[in-house]
Amino acid sequence: TRINSFQDNIAQGRPNQWRCRAGARYLYICEDGLVHYCSQQRGYPAVPLEKYTVADIRREFLTEKSCAPHCTVSCVHQVSIFDSWRAPQQATPSGSGAGGLVQIE
Repeated sequence: TRINSFQDNIAQGRPNQWRCRAGARYLYICEDGLVHYCSQQRGYPAVPLEKYTVADIRREFLTEKSCAPHCTVSCVHQVSIFDSWRAPQQATPSGSGAGGLVQIE
């Protein structure tokens, strides 16, 4: 189906072009109470949940994630289908200060 077509690209080693809204539409909260993009990208922004603000959510909604082209998190892809026509993302949003994403081994 259309919402699962990203899986074909993953299986073929091809990147997907889509808008990941991690840090905005959905959050991953670790056992230490820190907000991360998702379970696969722990380490950023790594802000305590009680300090994560609406400004953070707005920034991350517009932030293009470098890990998105090869993301394998199915639920994130499926939720993002609604964003295919909304609010283009920016590679370097103002005030982001994001470094490289952490790779879990």
